[in-house]
Amino acid sequence: MGRDWEYENNNIAFNWRGSKGEEGIKCKNYEVCEAVLPKWWFECKGNYLCTNCHMMFGTWSAINAGMIYVKCPICLEVKRSIAQPNCKHTICIKCFKRCYYGDNDTENEPKFPYPDIEDEYYDDQDNSKWDKDYPLIKIHHEEWNKWDDEKDKKYSNEVHLRKCPLCRK
Repeated sequence: MGRDWEYENNNIAFNWRGSKGEEGIKCKNYEVCEAVLPKWWFECKGNYLCTNCHMMFGTWSAINAGMIYVKCPICLEVKRSIAQPNCKHTICIKCFKRCYYGDNDTENEPKFPYPDIEDEYYDDQDNSKWDKDYPLIKIHHEEWNKWDDEKDKKYSNEVHLRKCPLCRK
């Protein structure tokens, strides 16, 4: 497969995880995984799939599987849907994410108490000034650990993840 310049030009996105907010290219499964690839990705990998999508689905991709609008058999709403990678059952993207990734509930995730210094803090967490000058950081870590433990406990028994909810393949 040759480099698809048209795809790259039409799928430029901001990578908020990258250092200094680098511009990148959306994964072909962006609607599902929301991953933004660095500009050099195609030169290394030869495709437009993020590592997670490639590992989970191989060469299958939402784009290749053909996203269409159908009535989802799980939530019973007509939404943009996607075919399962291990069978051909079609469900909406929201239900697909729930089945493959679990409930990615970040609404209740504790927010960092000092947003203006968050990047600086995560770049140098061992600095003693954080304990001394920013006492809410310690409380934030305790709240975040509690939230994370509750989330892990809630989904630890979900053996159905990464299986089609209809046929369990």
